Amino acid sequence: MERKCKIITIALFMIILCGVGLFTVLNGGKKYSVFEKRELAKFPKTNVKTITQAKFQSGLDNFLNDHVVFRDQCIYTTTMANKLMGRAEKADVYFGKDGYLIEKSISAKPEKIKENVKYLSTFMNMAADSIGSKNVKVVLIPNKEYVLTDKMPKFAPVSDDNLKMKSMLWYTLKDKNMIVDLTKGLQKHKDEYIYYKTDHHWTSLGAKYGYEMMMDAMGEKKLRGEKSKVVTDDFLGTTYNKLHYAPQKDLITKYNIKTAEEASVECDDAADITDIYYEKALKKDDKYEYFMGGNFGVVKIHTGCTNGKTLVLIKDSFANCIVPFLTNNYENIVMVDPRYLGGSIMDALSDIRKIDTMVVLFNEEKFMNNTDLWTLG
Repeated sequence: MERKCKIITIALFMIILCGVGLFTVLNGGKKYSVFEKRELAKFPKTNVKTITQAKFQSGLDNFLNDHVVFRDQCIYTTTMANKLMGRAEKADVYFGKDGYLIEKSISAKPEKIKENVKYLSTFMNMAADSIGSKNVKVVLIPNKEYVLTDKMPKFAPVSDDNLKMKSMLWYTLKDKNMIVDLTKGLQKHKDEYIYYKTDHHWTSLGAKYGYEMMMDAMGEKKLRGEKSKVVTDDFLGTTYNKLHYAPQKDLITKYNIKTAEEASVECDDAADITDIYYEKALKKDDKYEYFMGGNFGVVKIHTGCTNGKTLVLIKDSFANCIVPFLTNNYENIVMVDPRYLGGSIMDALSDIRKIDTMVVLFNEEKFMNNTDLWTLG
């Protein structure tokens, strides 16, 4: 009897093991994770070279990790287990106060920071020589952990890479006033809803404060008194996707800005992106794409403003929700995202007759780790 029980136990174990393996392989046809918003690992190539160089083995590990059955449910379960055990983080995400999920900054290699600072300062110094340093700005947006300090777990370490990077920029730019550091200004509003709780981006309110600081630095008039409205209360962002957990969903708001409503958008990469606000995104998983429909190499915007001024905005995704405010000050806005360009920025701007203002707007961490700033050369 005891022998039969052992045999049955072993048989059940083998059935479960083989079943999980079979379902994992069958699940391998899935190419993209909606929850994590990334491409999933493909089954590795099998040949003598990949096996002898251990590429097959590491590739198989990645494939099995990405396609294991009930993976999404397992991520949620482990997240809840960490919460119940009182741990402050999971998957490089802190469980912050008041429902905030705060991603740890990814440390940048010193040589990469130095390289990117060199690319940027060389480009901006040339732009300053051409159109004047008053019209050339580097706008750096801090991560949540540098602004929402009271939401962070006690004793959570915070990298100082961003301070080193800004110090390098300060010494390499011809005019120190070209740098617009938003950290202190945003910290004054840290008790307001300036960052999403489930996403790494700033909210429309955060972008509004950033816009006001930019205009102050440029000596330009800024919008005042515009009312906002909620366009969705069902937003779960990229930070949520790492954990499959969030205490509450986020709101996405838009401000009533006439020049933004009247704007037209030209984007060769996406024929259906014709307006600043992409309403279809509100029915998709990534609702942050409501602003500009996502990220593209070059986007040209003709706004409702009639002052004839042209702004070139070299940016990452943080810039998308600040554009509505900028339509108040510029008749034409040319957005350039180095990550999707695939060529020289100077070539991309060759058909622009006159540039009045040049702004580089990046999240600090994304700037330091960016691998596409060679396009500034």
